[in-house]
Amino acid sequence: MVNPAPSGSVRSRTGRTVPLLLSGALVGALISVASAGPATAANLSSTFDAVAPGSPAPGWTTSGDVTVQDVTGTVDRSLRLRDVSTTANTTAAATFGTTTSTVVAGFRLRAAQSTATVGVHLDGSGGHSVTVAMSPTGRLYTYDGATQIDLGTYVANRWYDIRLVARPGIATADLHIDGERRAAGLRFRTSTTDLASLQAGVSVADTGTAYIDDVRTTAEASPTAWPHLGTIAPRTAAQVGTSQLLVGAETLDRDYTNYQAYAPYLGRLGATGVRLQGGWAKTEKTKGVYDWTWLDRIVDDATARGVKPWLQLSYGNGIYTGGGGSGLGGQIPTSTEALAAWDAWVTAMVKRYENRVTEWEIWNEPNLAGIPATTYADFFARTAARVRAEQPASVIYGPGEAGIDVPYTNDFLVRLSGQGKSHLLDGISYHPYNPNPDDVWTYQQVDKIRALITQYAPGAVLRQGENGAPSAPNSFGALGDLDWTELSQTKWFLRRLTHDLGQGISTSAFSMSDLHYPSKINSKGLLQTNSDKSIRYAKPSYYAVQTLASVIDSTVTALPAYPFTTDSATTLTVQGFANRDTGRQIVGVWNGTTTPGDSTTRTPVRLTLPDGNFTDPVYVDVRTGAVFDIPAADWTVSGSTHTFRNVPVYDSPVLIADRSAIRL
Repeated sequence: MVNPAPSGSVRSRTGRTVPLLLSGALVGALISVASAGPATAANLSSTFDAVAPGSPAPGWTTSGDVTVQDVTGTVDRSLRLRDVSTTANTTAAATFGTTTSTVVAGFRLRAAQSTATVGVHLDGSGGHSVTVAMSPTGRLYTYDGATQIDLGTYVANRWYDIRLVARPGIATADLHIDGERRAAGLRFRTSTTDLASLQAGVSVADTGTAYIDDVRTTAEASPTAWPHLGTIAPRTAAQVGTSQLLVGAETLDRDYTNYQAYAPYLGRLGATGVRLQGGWAKTEKTKGVYDWTWLDRIVDDATARGVKPWLQLSYGNGIYTGGGGSGLGGQIPTSTEALAAWDAWVTAMVKRYENRVTEWEIWNEPNLAGIPATTYADFFARTAARVRAEQPASVIYGPGEAGIDVPYTNDFLVRLSGQGKSHLLDGISYHPYNPNPDDVWTYQQVDKIRALITQYAPGAVLRQGENGAPSAPNSFGALGDLDWTELSQTKWFLRRLTHDLGQGISTSAFSMSDLHYPSKINSKGLLQTNSDKSIRYAKPSYYAVQTLASVIDSTVTALPAYPFTTDSATTLTVQGFANRDTGRQIVGVWNGTTTPGDSTTRTPVRLTLPDGNFTDPVYVDVRTGAVFDIPAADWTVSGSTHTFRNVPVYDSPVLIADRSAIRL
């Protein structure tokens, strides 16, 4: 069938690198998980939080002193391996079912000392296939085949967030630590065509204590028989440089998240902008006295990591009568004293950060708080004038509205234009929350906002300023009543971000970490948290957004209304991009008809791109980062018309990309 390309939202629904140093340490008995079963394994999940301290871990086979314990200085329960012998094994193993599929294993690892060998294996029929370990000389290491690879130092009594992606079909693995890919294309240590278990332990020759927690495995068959070329190389924000992809770091003004806890992950994500809320009430707790310490630390750290702050001027301050609300849904300042204090704080804020911050946003979701659009427009103009007076080159956004509220935007722009103050507005930001991120209505409203901008504020741009999906059911906030999982969250993020970027819209992923509201957890974070807001681990959505950030940056431009035809029985979403210098293309494709689900089953489709530009096309699954060659038998070209056959498509974005446009 042929799918139309309506305006605004186009719909129709081996090189190997191991960039590490060699190490001289050898690993002994290590932590591992084992299994026996069908060709595709069951998921393994062990958090130990519901197990009584001192008890064995259900589902784990152990030797030596291995029990669930509360870890001193932390707030969560973990599996402890205590080795007091130099002649006996101390190990713990769990099974997930023998599989030939790709296995993704995540876990946290902690050593109580830096003088013992502690390790974790993925095991198959041939024995230890993939290993990550801590040496008795304070070094982290892994293996590339039989060669030991040094990963740098580790410290005792610190959790390490570790992720292994192991591919039995080609006997290679990738290793990530704390959100950073540390090795790619590692050859298996032993010859095997399957994986079956994860095992953890302390070396027989050493004494010491180790902890493992948040053990998670998934197994997923390759999406295609096409040759596997590698995985997308993640890039830090500093390496990316500039892009239209941002990440949300909201609610730090109310201490619902902990910036210092997730700071190491921020730059590694690859998003080049971060949305921060200025926190008048947190900065001015005594009238006329500003304590910028908390915000200085955040702005300076983000900037040092190559992430540009987008600073929001909100909320109110209760130390002033009529000072407005200091949280979501709060009112703007109204009294003469409070407005004067607001003006002073805004001026002081811009003066303090004008050499580090150029983008500002005035208030958050005024329509949600019931603030009339005309009242907000007057408040916006008042505030923007002070920002612009202090920083003439400032870029100012408003209204940061909940949803896509076309009538509210219209009234705001009409009021602003009628007062001759449209020049103070550089962009409209909005927060669309829909179970299906490809919902046709959403982008119809976006087109209406574009038309209003053209009419009343020519030159202003659009920004999707806050949007995300939970990773668990019964989550606080928007979309929290639906039955989300980490997999469906990942797909949702990728669909929203890729769709926005394909329409030339600057877009933000909300949020860096889970948010701890007073009554409940908002699980929209890319990072899973403990009850004290420290980070447990990077969710699959973190790695998926990291991949997208590494591919769609300022070196490519969006191709809105990108034309295509397909034989797919399901309507597809297609978004096109082209390299600014070469014109070579990247085309995102997915089934966008429904809310993302938990199936990873792909359907092969034919896709014809009449305006294509490819010389060496490859297939990329953005969610996993895996890259495959598209054989000559499965694509043809006639002039600019490129036809691709047997393209595996599902409800998460995949890319057909010219090989020159991606980095392995």
